Amino acid sequence: MPASSPWKKPSTSQDGEPVSTHSHEPHEPRSAASADQAGEAHAPTDSAGQAWAGRDLKPNPFSGDTGLADAALLEAMTQVAQAPLDPAAHQQVVRALSGTRLYAPIVPMALDQEVGENGLMADNSSEMAMVRLQAEDGRECTPGFSGIPPLSAWHSDARPVPIESERLVLGAIEAESQLVVLDPGAESSFLLRRPAMFAFVQSQPWTPSWADAEVAGRLRAIAESFPWLARIGVSPGSNSVHLGGPELGITLGVESEVAPEEVRRFQEAVAGDEDLVAKIDSLAIRLVEV
Repeated sequence: MPASSPWKKPSTSQDGEPVSTHSHEPHEPRSAASADQAGEAHAPTDSAGQAWAGRDLKPNPFSGDTGLADAALLEAMTQVAQAPLDPAAHQQVVRALSGTRLYAPIVPMALDQEVGENGLMADNSSEMAMVRLQAEDGRECTPGFSGIPPLSAWHSDARPVPIESERLVLGAIEAESQLVVLDPGAESSFLLRRPAMFAFVQSQPWTPSWADAEVAGRLRAIAESFPWLARIGVSPGSNSVHLGGPELGITLGVESEVAPEEVRRFQEAVAGDEDLVAKIDSLAIRLVEV
């Protein structure tokens, strides 16, 4: 049966004359509530049948967007790619990210599949879903793109959805994603780690742990509890710390062989310091003889 239309034609008699669809009972005054309900019935609605009345419609913040990367952000990411061990370059990326439009990649995800008559798997239904990646250490990583070109180069089927940088990072935190990677696969790719993510959404200053004087000071204080430890040093966890790997490298200088249990005790002492945990994303420890 065809769906009925909200716009009905008047009924007609056998001789073609219009027939009233109202009762011939004496007319009674309509109540205010009835009038209001009638007004609501004819109020303009959207495609889902929801009334437009009472909505606070705001202009699209991305109208006129060219789809290209923010120049300041792209320059900062290029600089850190050229000098990955410069903490100031890392800080500049985070500063340039503030208030910037990014693109979240959305791809179709099959919800229901079955084998068709041709023996091939077919999707019965699907929905669009935001992409999540997995870092080398197994942690979930949220991708974000500075512009449409790097997103299309990374995944040709992904749909670019514009989003404020703060919203993308906050969404990653709420989804328990500890990493955000900007322009994955590009030469100027940059990894935003957990401490930088939290500082960014709170508009707080941030310094990479390997260049943070407070981190170095607290590690030296912990080292004093280990007599076998002659010297301690900190450095970037890898030469490509802007892309992955451990964030912080800790070098323990020893004068003789140290039992693995002692090194484990040192690791537990660092993990037990809440301030260090908040400032350090990940670390690698190595022992050297002095």
